Amino acid sequence: MTLATQAVKLWRYSNLAIDVFTKPLVPRQLPTHLQLEVTTYCNQDCLSCGRRDIIEDPKHMNFGQFKKIYDQIRPFNINLSGLGEPLLNPDIFRMIEYSRSNGSVVNFPTNLTLNEKITRKLVDTQISQIKVSIDAITSDTYIIVRQSDKLDIVKRNIALINKIKKEKNLSYPEIRLNYAFQKANMHELLDLIDFAHENDIRTIYVQDLNYFSVEDYKDRLCGFSQENLELLLREAETKAGKYSINTNIGNWIRNMPEFYNKTLAANQYTHNEKLCTFPWVSTFIDVFGNVKPCPVFVWDKHAKHLGNCLEHDFKDIWKSGGYQELRAEFKKNIRSNDICKRCVPPNIVDMQLIFNKMLLKVS
Repeated sequence: MTLATQAVKLWRYSNLAIDVFTKPLVPRQLPTHLQLEVTTYCNQDCLSCGRRDIIEDPKHMNFGQFKKIYDQIRPFNINLSGLGEPLLNPDIFRMIEYSRSNGSVVNFPTNLTLNEKITRKLVDTQISQIKVSIDAITSDTYIIVRQSDKLDIVKRNIALINKIKKEKNLSYPEIRLNYAFQKANMHELLDLIDFAHENDIRTIYVQDLNYFSVEDYKDRLCGFSQENLELLLREAETKAGKYSINTNIGNWIRNMPEFYNKTLAANQYTHNEKLCTFPWVSTFIDVFGNVKPCPVFVWDKHAKHLGNCLEHDFKDIWKSGGYQELRAEFKKNIRSNDICKRCVPPNIVDMQLIFNKMLLKVS
C-alpha cells in the first residue's frame, strides 16, 4: 500500500468516525463499506430463508453493471452478497479481481457446495475472506437446516482450500464459518467450534436470523428458552476462547434480551432502543441497482428503495432527501420501517469487533 493510499484511508476513516458520532444528515464522505447483491440465484432452499417468497425471477448482475456501481463508491470493504449464492454468478471472479485491484478488501458468504474446479479458482483470486454458511456439523442436521445433503461436499472443499493454502504458503482466503442459529442446530454449536479448531479456522460468526420474512413458520426455527440459550452461548464463548477463535458470541451475550426478543411471536415482540449507525457507514445495493439502507431490507419485498444507482449518481442518492429523512429519524431513534423495528442493530462496540476481528484481518 502506497503512502498516498494510506493517507486517503486515514482521511476517510477519520471522517467516518466523525460521522458516526455526530450523525449529520449528509455524511462527510461516501460509505466505506458496501454490500452488493450480485445474484438472486441460489442452489439451496434453507429452512430459515424467506427468499422463496421474495424472488420471483432470479437475476445475475453483469460485470458492466457491477463496475458502474463500484466505481461510484470505491469502498474499502465490499461484501458481494444478497439473496443468492455469489459463486453462481458467471462474472464473480472478474468482480473479485476488479475490487481487489482497486484496493478493496473482498468477502462474501457461500454455501461452498460447488465443484473442485471453482474452489481452486476461488483461492487463485486471492480473495481476502470467504464466509462459509455451514449451519450444521452432522449430515442429519444439515439436511434439516439447509434442505439438502451436501455437508460432505462443504467439508471436502474446506479441506481442499486448506490444502492449497498450505502447499502455496498462502494466508488467504481466510475461512469464516457462518452459523445461522436456530432450534434445529443449536445443539451442534460446541461441536462446530471443535471442527473449526481441527481445521485451522480462526473465525466463527453466529448469525441471528431476521424473522421478518418467515414469521408464518417461525415456530420451526425458535422455541428455546432464554436461560438455555445464554448458558449455551457462555459455554461456547469459553470454548472458542480456549482455541483463540474469534466469534461474535460476546455480542449475543451483551445484547441477550434484544436477541431473544426477536425469537418471540410478532404480537409478543417489544421494540428495542438500540441506535443504528448504518446510514452513515454502509449501504446495500440490490441486483437491480436499488439502494437500500442495509441488508435486512432484502427481507421485505415491499420496502421502498432510496434510488437506483444504475440510473442516477450514487452521490446524489447518498445526499438525497430520502436518506436525510431516514438519518433524521434514526438520530432520534425513530424506526418508521417495519423491518427496522424487528432488528437488533450493532452498536459501536459490536461493529468494531465485527469489522476489525471478523472481516478485515486479511488485506
